[in-house]
Amino acid sequence: MRRVLLIAGVLATVGLVALLLAVEVFADHRRRFTGELPRALPTVVAGWVRRDVPVAVGSAAAANVQGILNYSQVAQAVYAKDGLQILVYVAYWEPGKVSVVDAGSHNPDSCWVNNGCVRTDRRYAVSARLGERALLPYEAGAYLVPRGGLQHVAFWHLVNGEPNRYEAQEQGWRDGLIGRLERLPLLLKDIRVHGLNQKSEQMFIRLSSPTPFPELLARQDVQALLRELDGLGIFPDRPWR
Repeated sequence: MRRVLLIAGVLATVGLVALLLAVEVFADHRRRFTGELPRALPTVVAGWVRRDVPVAVGSAAAANVQGILNYSQVAQAVYAKDGLQILVYVAYWEPGKVSVVDAGSHNPDSCWVNNGCVRTDRRYAVSARLGERALLPYEAGAYLVPRGGLQHVAFWHLVNGEPNRYEAQEQGWRDGLIGRLERLPLLLKDIRVHGLNQKSEQMFIRLSSPTPFPELLARQDVQALLRELDGLGIFPDRPWR
């Protein structure tokens, strides 16, 4: 019995190593997004005031966030107009940087919930249009933030320019080995969808505001702001390249 278990363990280890090697061999390292995130966020939009917001305060905190998320670029800014505020956060991973499941775990259902937020609403793959232009389907939710009130969120996790699907994800994924085991079904889903090329080029775009997103989309000034974000790939008629 022990011999059988030993052989099974060796075969499993060999299979895992072979899979990891195959992922590197089949990885597509072509970069489609060639911009710079701070410049991709509009500086001037009629009526809006932009204020850059650091992702983390202090060099040590910034290094810690970078170590966790392992992004290639990141930018964050608040756009304010007539009492309305929209926080825009964008992170970008070059091809070969991180797996889809690892990048996808850093969404409000995980990061925010794990840090004390309470999810009160969630919708998946929401369709919307800005006049004649369609938005890529986005993920939407509402989260009660400690000392921050109710925040309405819309986000896109783009994998090679296409939205990642989140219906199978749960709230509050944990870090470390336990979290990886919890996310194993997602990895298998991603392999079915994206093949062995798991370290694809990825972008995460999150908009958050105290105002519900459907109400924001109905406003002409918000539509003008979103059109200025089209270089991030949130419109199907303007992919990265």
